[in-house]
Amino acid sequence: MVDYTASLIWLAAWPLIIFLGYKFAALNIRQIERIEALEEKADKING
Repeated sequence: MVDYTASLIWLAAWPLIIFLGYKFAALNIRQIERIEALEEKADKING
């Protein structure tokens, strides 16, 4: 009998891996935008 355990684990895991990668990228983009907004605010105050 062929063991498909590894294949089934991969098939179950890849949507979760993609979702976590998306969430990580979205969080980083939001953080960068926030930092840029703070820098612009600081430039206006110091400018």
